[in-house]
Amino acid sequence: MIATKRILLRYILVLVLSVFIFSCKQEKRTLFTLLDPGSTSIKFSNRIFENDSVNIIDNEYVYNGGGVAIGDFNNDGLQDVYFTGNMVSNKLYLNKGEMHFNDVTSVSGATGEGRWCSGVALVDINNDNLLDIYVCATFKNDPVARTNMLYVNQGANREGIPSFKEMATDYGIADTTQSTNAVFFDYDRDGDLDLYVLVDRLEPDHYPNKYKFTITDGSSPGTGRLYRNDWSDSLKHPVYSNVSKQAGILTEGYGLGVHIADINQDGWPDIYVTNDYISNDLLYINNKNGTFTDRAAEYLKHTSFSAMGNDIADINNDGLQDIIALDMLPEDNYRKKMMLNPNNYSFYINTREYKYQYQYVRNTMQLNMGFRPGADSVKHPVFGDIAFYSGLSSTDWSWAPLVADFDNDGFRDVIITNGFPRDVTDHDFIAYRTNTKNYAPKEMLLEQIPAIKLRNYAFHNNGDLTFSNVTDDWGIELPTFSNGAAYADLDNDGDLDYIVNNINDSAHVYKNNLEMNKGTGSHYLRIRLKNEKGNEEGLGTFVEIEYGEGKKQVHEQTPYRGYLSTMEPFIHFGLGKDSVVKNIKVTWPDGKIQSLNDIKANQILTIEKANNLSFASASNNNAQPLLRDVTSTFGISYLHPERDYIDFSVQKLLPHKFSQYGPAIAVGDINGDQLEDFFVSGSYGYSGKFFLQNPEGGFMEKNLQPDATMENKQQEDGTAS
Repeated sequence: MIATKRILLRYILVLVLSVFIFSCKQEKRTLFTLLDPGSTSIKFSNRIFENDSVNIIDNEYVYNGGGVAIGDFNNDGLQDVYFTGNMVSNKLYLNKGEMHFNDVTSVSGATGEGRWCSGVALVDINNDNLLDIYVCATFKNDPVARTNMLYVNQGANREGIPSFKEMATDYGIADTTQSTNAVFFDYDRDGDLDLYVLVDRLEPDHYPNKYKFTITDGSSPGTGRLYRNDWSDSLKHPVYSNVSKQAGILTEGYGLGVHIADINQDGWPDIYVTNDYISNDLLYINNKNGTFTDRAAEYLKHTSFSAMGNDIADINNDGLQDIIALDMLPEDNYRKKMMLNPNNYSFYINTREYKYQYQYVRNTMQLNMGFRPGADSVKHPVFGDIAFYSGLSSTDWSWAPLVADFDNDGFRDVIITNGFPRDVTDHDFIAYRTNTKNYAPKEMLLEQIPAIKLRNYAFHNNGDLTFSNVTDDWGIELPTFSNGAAYADLDNDGDLDYIVNNINDSAHVYKNNLEMNKGTGSHYLRIRLKNEKGNEEGLGTFVEIEYGEGKKQVHEQTPYRGYLSTMEPFIHFGLGKDSVVKNIKVTWPDGKIQSLNDIKANQILTIEKANNLSFASASNNNAQPLLRDVTSTFGISYLHPERDYIDFSVQKLLPHKFSQYGPAIAVGDINGDQLEDFFVSGSYGYSGKFFLQNPEGGFMEKNLQPDATMENKQQEDGTAS
């Protein structure tokens, strides 16, 4: 009897403890809640069905996924959602409020025409105040079957459901390349929106990481397309012209990401393209005369190797826009060993010989450090990669970076989608495929490829150039194969929700609970721009705000961010505990300036372009540098020679070359004439050099071994490298 009571007592204690633990868990509210598809009615799933011709063995781009576009298609004040599908129909969901949506695809007609759809860009292309949809098509070999589509909004019916008419041919943008994505922007600043189409074409029987000289004359089918907007009075809508070659869009690549931003702050929009495989990323700087020049190698010391999605935004609130690009470096040691190839010195040599930019398999976070000093400084901003320092370097097979202030504390955070249904870079699979390629059937090969789902990553901006991994704290728990994603305030409560397009799983709708977590004291300001017709959403507008004690933020308006997707049209600023914005400075695309003062927080502010505005004054970046190059003035002409000796051929595990440390240098009065001279040491096989100063300030070069240097001996016997 006593034993029975003890057992009963233990049972009651365990039950009470379980209830307590459960209640504690219930009290903990994460920043995001993943909503059930039955609640939202968003049940879209980008399902891909493998068969003998559609599989990762025959086409490495089969799992590159689809995008998400968010915009108000029926002008009811609620942001609607459009998904692109690969082997399934595209879907349009109208927002009915309180995170409920209706599937209106069949009525709208914006189905994707049965094509393999990838990126999606929203724009009011005919200036009728109705949002239109431009969809990119890819993958299929038949050009007709991959023609891009333009769904022009015909207005809403009595039930508020918009209908669309496909008119890409009428507008001249029925592009038939392997299109990844597209962005609209006013590259020539004539007041209307032009179009850049991102291209990613895998050539049959061509290894994309094979070194070769890059085609830079525009003849490659893997070159992006630039279309100029030419308004037709007779048609009452634009007709676009392909001006790629004459505009300098000439370099081939495997384009996965594209972003428009004024990188060098000269008032003209530039184009940043992240390329997959060995092809260089491109940074087309606008020459202000209708042409572009690729300056990626001048601005960026290195880039991500298999670069995917990207975004450009100011992460440290210094007024300068930074660049984030994603790659495939796993976070944990096991997956690093299974996925990452070893460094190869011959790759380094080939990169230099074939004029590729240095690239590394990891995410890059390019911090904008301002302009180089000097008269031409406006043309040359300096970037430095801080991905490892910031904590953003390793997020596995990554696709879309969502850079926005999700907790409204005044600093932009980062959410990253990732995952790939078939780990084709898994070393065990590669070894198996190598050993069995002559006799293993395709079905057997596919069975050996690992399929590992991954959670999205969430990083909180600490305000000091570092980010904390808050994936668990923010409630992002369910692993998926995620691709395109977009953020928006879907329920108009002042915080940013986000939606993810998943492969072979229902799309994820994450509700932001910030507004529900009372007491956080996080204010916000949302801005809607109203520019002149032709670019009414004000794409390319640069907005600066000042608030609090010396705080500031900037934003350059473009909704095309991340990967294959279009964000909401609003500019979202988190303000933390500050409830008033002291000043808003708006630089419109034509360079005119508009200012507003003392704006209250926690509202949507519509800024309409005013009349009689003045133009921005040219910035003065002509300050004289502290140092200047006087080498030739003093008669110094020295090039340090080194033997091309490959240490790694002797010891493969060396972290770097030990045989080429470069020269040492020492300063002193070598000949006792009261003038300072200097000495540069020589490398193996070469003499050191004295530089003796003369009274006029010049220098005379002397060998350390003037009669018989090792350099001379090597030249005599033919062993000099």
